[in-house]
Order: sequence, then C-alpha cells, then structure tokens
Amino acid sequence: MPRAAVPGRVLAAWRVFLMILMVIYATLATEVVRGLVGGFGLHVGGVVVIVVSTMISMLAILPLGAVIDLPEAIWEYWLPDRRWQQGRCPCCGYDANRSRCPECGTPFARPASYATDLRTLRRTTLVVVPSWIIGLAAGLVMVNADESAFQREVAALRASEPELRDHARRRAWPADFSELTWNVGRGFAGPPPFDSPKTAR
Repeated sequence: MPRAAVPGRVLAAWRVFLMILMVIYATLATEVVRGLVGGFGLHVGGVVVIVVSTMISMLAILPLGAVIDLPEAIWEYWLPDRRWQQGRCPCCGYDANRSRCPECGTPFARPASYATDLRTLRRTTLVVVPSWIIGLAAGLVMVNADESAFQREVAALRASEPELRDHARRRAWPADFSELTWNVGRGFAGPPPFDSPKTAR
C-alpha cells in the first residue's frame, strides 16, 4: 500500500536536531568522565579510558533509538491511521470511504502499525556514532582548554608570588565536582574526586 512520505526538510531538521542534542550529551559526558577518572594532560591511557567510558554512555541511549523514526511514525503510520478512522484515504486524505481511493488509487484498508526494525537501528547508528565522535572531540578540546587555563593561572600566580608552594581550583562545569591541583614538588595533577583535598569555596 502506498504511504505518505515525510517531507524531506522535516526529516533533515529532525535528524540534525537529534544530532545536536547527542553531540551536547557526548561533550558533557566526556568532561564528566574526565572529572571522575582524573588525570592531567591528554595522555594515551587517559584518553583511552575517556573514549571507552563515553562509548558506554552513548550505548545507554540506544534504547531510545525509536525517537529517530518519530517523523516516519507520524507521517507514515499515525496520520494515515487517523485518516482511515475518519473515513478518508490513508495516503492522501481524500474522502474515500470505499474500496479504493479515486484520487490516488490506494486501497481503503487500515494502515500497518508502526514498529521498529533494522532500518531504525541503522538510522540510529548513523546519528549516534558521528555525534559521539564530534562530542568526544569537543569534550577533549574543552578539557584541554580548562587544564591549559589552570597552567597559565599557576604561572601568573608564581610570577606574582614566588613563594607559592601549591594551588588548587575546581574544574570547569560540568566536572566541577573534582579539582585541578598544582604542587611545587609534584607538579600538575587532576585527582579523582574521592582523592581531591577538600578546599573552601
């Protein structure tokens, strides 16, 4: 049976909107994971832990994959079923309470119900994977920017206070539950939150 097609612009806008949301999610997840596992500087071991952890966090949203099909579910299933219940052609909406629509030739029969399938999984993967990669890269850039800013902050403090022995501050949001530290003997570090010394706000 012919089905009403989703307007291309609607489909593209919906997929772009979902991708933006997932990129934001992956970016925030990357920063939160960095705060949880700790570390300072983008070393291979730390980056691998972040990559694996954010990949797992992205897998957690795969069950919501049917959201990717929302335009299809509305245009190809919900609207046709509503038209059919009103005695109109499920495909074009013409008053067609008869065996076949005189306008488009569609048989007057109840449309199939929406169900996820392998196409849904494929569409979801094509949105989630690029979103994860872009969000991961953006998160690592923001983590690196925060840690570089802390290094400059320490350098400026040491220039004005040569006797400075240590310094600490919270990481940038959303990882502000953990700290960045510097000690004249140990250098720069980003301990996990359960190792961070308590500092006054």
